[in-house]
Amino acid sequence: MRDTYMDQFSSTWSDDAKQKFRHEPVTVRHNYHEHHAFSDVALAALVERHPRDLIDFCTMGDDATDHDSWRAGDPGALTGLELIEAVRKGKLWINLRHAMDQDPEYRPIYDAMLADMKKADPSFRPLSAEAGILISSPTAQVFLHSDVSETMLWHMRGVKRFRTYPATRPYLNTDDVESVLHHDKTEDIPFDPAWDKDAFTVDLHPGMAANWPLHGPHRIENQSGVNVSVPFEISTPQSRLQNSILFANGVLRRQFGHVPTETRTDGLGALMKRMLTYAIKLKIKLFGEAARPMPKSERTFDIDPDAPEGFVNREAAA
Repeated sequence: MRDTYMDQFSSTWSDDAKQKFRHEPVTVRHNYHEHHAFSDVALAALVERHPRDLIDFCTMGDDATDHDSWRAGDPGALTGLELIEAVRKGKLWINLRHAMDQDPEYRPIYDAMLADMKKADPSFRPLSAEAGILISSPTAQVFLHSDVSETMLWHMRGVKRFRTYPATRPYLNTDDVESVLHHDKTEDIPFDPAWDKDAFTVDLHPGMAANWPLHGPHRIENQSGVNVSVPFEISTPQSRLQNSILFANGVLRRQFGHVPTETRTDGLGALMKRMLTYAIKLKIKLFGEAARPMPKSERTFDIDPDAPEGFVNREAAA
């Protein structure tokens, strides 16, 4: 007999949302937040069984311009419920990468969400998609950054203020996207608080989801409650094409000293750049590349549910 439990979960897209999807910032409604998979007990069990090398434990400062305050930490031998309690009381951010697309209990929700996006836009044909789960403290934030994939954020618990800015100067310098594609830096980009007047701003409550254009700079400030969200990172023909041009620009800049200014995806110049990217990617696939540590991957604190901010700095604990 077919399992009909997932049939009760779906999303609602207005005609306006369908038209703006992937082209302009947009929000939609859903009821996936009512699934038991997003309760404390279910999430705690997930944290305990999910591969530890696919989980990031981080903290950050209060200043939205201070990207360097973003730090990685160590969960130690704490249980899932203890870690969630530390998140509730402190200032922490847990990212369970690939949880939605790899864990068998969450995969049906992932499949349903992806089907919703395809149904909303028949031209949406993802080449690949991955989705994790973010669990963060009531006062946590995510600094301004630009993703190299198309993104949709499904919100389940708590309230978070989401802001996205145009993917143009001064908000975004494509040199920064190049650097991410070449693994030279994280997705963080410089931020000026004066830009907020130009932002698309919305408070995401449980049962809301947000989508915005490729490379659109965005940042998040939690407002209340333990926040739980599901970010989809999606590769499409459009994103792969645009990123191939930016990757080639990075090769020209780094290896040949050329300063490229053109990011268009059509024309002879774009075709040559696509060929250059293909050649470099093929070389990496065949011969590999030197391993480099991920930026900000050094662990500088230990999570402690009894500490005021949910963690203890290793320097202070020594």
